[in-house]
Amino acid sequence: MVRYVHIQNYRCLRDVEVRLEPLTVLVGANASGKSSFLAALCSRFTVADVWSRDPKLNARAAMSDDEQHATLKGWTSVRGSGGTSPFGPQTSVQLLQLDVEHLRKPSQLEEVKSLTTTGFGLANVFTTLTRKGRDAVAKQFCQLVPMFGDVDTRPLEKGTHRVVFQDRWQPSIWYEPSQVSDGSMLLFAFLLLQHQTPAPDIIAIEEPERSLHPYLMGELVKVLRGLATGKLGKEIQVILATHSAELLDFVEPKEVRFFSRAKDTGETRVEAAPIDSPQWKKVFTEYNDSLSGVWLSGGLGGVP
Repeated sequence: MVRYVHIQNYRCLRDVEVRLEPLTVLVGANASGKSSFLAALCSRFTVADVWSRDPKLNARAAMSDDEQHATLKGWTSVRGSGGTSPFGPQTSVQLLQLDVEHLRKPSQLEEVKSLTTTGFGLANVFTTLTRKGRDAVAKQFCQLVPMFGDVDTRPLEKGTHRVVFQDRWQPSIWYEPSQVSDGSMLLFAFLLLQHQTPAPDIIAIEEPERSLHPYLMGELVKVLRGLATGKLGKEIQVILATHSAELLDFVEPKEVRFFSRAKDTGETRVEAAPIDSPQWKKVFTEYNDSLSGVWLSGGLGGVP
């Protein structure tokens, strides 16, 4: 598991060091650096990504799996047109920026074992699962969204197909993706993550809370924590980027990293909750053990 990531001169990340948990939540206002952090994990660095576009600087990143953080290994730096992920080929990172319209689109039938960044080809991933895997995903989905009785795929013209959803009360009625809510489509896609093969080492997700009812948000966090802790198979480290206060009440304070921008320089600052300090415990109690309340109070960057 990756314990630390250190990034320098990449976009607004002038010099940040982030300790990661099995499940880590990056929270901050818009443009606070969360997306840049995720991009640095799996993108090629380019000249346009360098801090202040300064030609004298290198954007670079490193990671460590050392609990004691003795050294950072594998610096990747660039002053030019290309580079690689700081994790290298030994650690696979899947970035998800799911687009509901892409999830709804029919796709040409082919074997696909993992989601694309935007979720296009959702029907292919579901169809590629084993029968047992498809049944498990459909059952879990219908338990969480009990308005539906089943999930399947159906063909269209010229070898394309799409995911369809059965009405719970009228089994003869099947809904097209365009007739299903955004939140339901997103949740269905997230439930497929536990069945991808080969499983990535890290899954980084942008705004997983979009369009989800608060109850489903909590259930999704449970699924993702199950991935991160190995309860659903291989341990897959999960990193979430959000600006949702509601999501914070479903995670542990130790799992959250607070992103903000320095008012004088604009560079990103990253803080962890001081969970071991008496002052933190006092404040947390005052806000009824609500991490969202503490964050929105402005003490940890919740107010831009």
